[in-house]
Amino acid sequence: MSVKKRFGIRFKLLLVSLSLIAIPVAGYQFIREMETFLRDAQDHNLATTTQALALLVQDNPAFSEKEAGPGALYVHPYLPVIIDGYADDWQDILPLAQQFSSADGLAFQVLLRASPGYFHLLIHVITPPPRYAGGRIISYGRSNQVELFLVDDNGLSRSYLIAPRAPGTVITHRLNGDQSGPGDFRLQGEWQEIASGYNLEMRIPKRLMASGMSIRVMDGAGHKLATASMEDSHKAGRLIQPSHELNRIIANIDLPQSRIRITDDQGWVLTRSGNLEDTAPQSKTAAPWLLRKIIDLILQHRAGDAPPIEENSVRLSGEPVISALQGKTATRRYRMPGSETLVIATARPVFSDGKIRGAVMLEQTTGSILSLQNQAMQRLLVITFTLFVVVALALLGFASLLTSRIRRLHNQMEKAVAPDGRIIGEIQVSRSRDEIADLGQSFSNVLSRLQEYNRYLQAMASRLSHEFRTPLAIIRTSLENSSLVDDAKEKQAYLQRAQKGVDRLELILRQLQEATRLEKALEQVEVQPFDLCELLAFSLENYASIHPGLTFELQPCVACRISGSPELVHQALEKLLDNAVDFHQSGTPIAVRLVREQQQVFVCVSNQGPAIPTNMDLFQSMVSLREKRQEQPHLGLGLYLVKLIAEFHGGGTRMENRPDKKAVSFCFGLTPDAN
Repeated sequence: MSVKKRFGIRFKLLLVSLSLIAIPVAGYQFIREMETFLRDAQDHNLATTTQALALLVQDNPAFSEKEAGPGALYVHPYLPVIIDGYADDWQDILPLAQQFSSADGLAFQVLLRASPGYFHLLIHVITPPPRYAGGRIISYGRSNQVELFLVDDNGLSRSYLIAPRAPGTVITHRLNGDQSGPGDFRLQGEWQEIASGYNLEMRIPKRLMASGMSIRVMDGAGHKLATASMEDSHKAGRLIQPSHELNRIIANIDLPQSRIRITDDQGWVLTRSGNLEDTAPQSKTAAPWLLRKIIDLILQHRAGDAPPIEENSVRLSGEPVISALQGKTATRRYRMPGSETLVIATARPVFSDGKIRGAVMLEQTTGSILSLQNQAMQRLLVITFTLFVVVALALLGFASLLTSRIRRLHNQMEKAVAPDGRIIGEIQVSRSRDEIADLGQSFSNVLSRLQEYNRYLQAMASRLSHEFRTPLAIIRTSLENSSLVDDAKEKQAYLQRAQKGVDRLELILRQLQEATRLEKALEQVEVQPFDLCELLAFSLENYASIHPGLTFELQPCVACRISGSPELVHQALEKLLDNAVDFHQSGTPIAVRLVREQQQVFVCVSNQGPAIPTNMDLFQSMVSLREKRQEQPHLGLGLYLVKLIAEFHGGGTRMENRPDKKAVSFCFGLTPDAN
């Protein structure tokens, strides 16, 4: 049996209201396409500008210097520095210090500044409390010492040893092999202990280290750590200094909301120009703010989780510079820290003599795109308003349709009931599967029940007339005959016969009261969960004890949870068992089974006996197949009570004949719990 899908009015209204989704979808699609177009255009412009910058600087002498090998040291711009061994004058670039460390725990940091004629050096060594040199002769490597390997502008190398006997001003000794010579006072320095180790701050003439510098730190325990080679002048650490020539070239390039950085082939920054500003627009009205949030979500999704490129880093070792130094033009997007502003960074290699000499990176915010997106918001408002008008008209038309259906149902109900309360018509049930159709079906069911109740009253009058006639006749004749006889025994016999008639009348009244009490009890019954299989087993065991001469069979069943009244279900089962006992063929068993069908579970009682006429509904009130003349009165209410109990539990009733017409089944349905 196919089950038709049920679509309620709420579902239909939801379907209609879903058309409102077209509003944000249209806005999203519009903004997305515009943002994609502008982003691609900005990418193209950045790539073109970066290419022009790379061509502009490719012949600059800054790219013709020797390659920066390992241990290169970056020289920061000059600021006034006092040689005192403390890092107070270095706070602006302290986070940019170059780190060196070894597996044995030795570590230090290096910073360099350039001033007219000098280089200023700060070395911060991380170590336990330092060991100082003792005695008049300094032994190489026997205390905390720092060795400097300097290459001058002529390519000549010199080695110097700083091995102080105490904190304060240091004497720089020229080294000859492992032997220290006299002090060279052209190199001035201060040694100061700090919590994490010690600082060495020095001032060195530029010409002494114009071509390179290496640093070696010794802790007095045999551990040494150097930045680069301490013997070969060609392998000494190169000094990376910002290029004034490159800076002069890009200083004249004015690109709004942009920043230019040029690196050598190792990623060291040779020059930089420009600044990135937070250009995220601030909304002044609620609607643009909400729309801007949606746009920000789109842009944030496209930016991904890429970390920002460090603003003041002296060496760029991430994308897109890495790709550029490999010969590829690359683009990367990231968000400015603490801002919603998106930054697009494009890097391109700088070629000279057929080799990659460096990279140009151009960064630019999306301020222009955000400005154009504000214009898109205005268009979005127009589209939104138009769609709202269209949807409102659609909802108005749908509401009019619902109103006409409700009015039609009202008119049918008025015509179906006469002024005196008689049912003179019926409700035409709609084919729709929604709440209004359910309401029409409910009205139709109400009218059917009223008609059934009228038939019930008529049948009751006929049945009571028949059932009362016999006991009343017995009472009347018994009383008349008792008045005509004088014998006490005969008189007593007639009185006993009259009492049986009274008892029969009392039984009829009890049956009527039972049906009335059940209908009232259904209005106040308390619902509770219970296991139907356990209830059937318990009830059948008790019933079998009352009828020891009969055989009852309970077919195996799986646990089935029901929310309802176990007392009422027990009563319904007893009514079906009473009916089966009265009609079963002697010597045959009475079977009880549980049948699951779709959304209901049926309790069925089967017995071998006479077949049921197919044109009779024995579950209706005042309907019975029992013989007219029998000792006990039957009003046909037993199966009717079963029907009331089944309907209370959301089920129905049915009766079936076995194909061979030798057995029958009476069933009532219940609605099981969803779990």
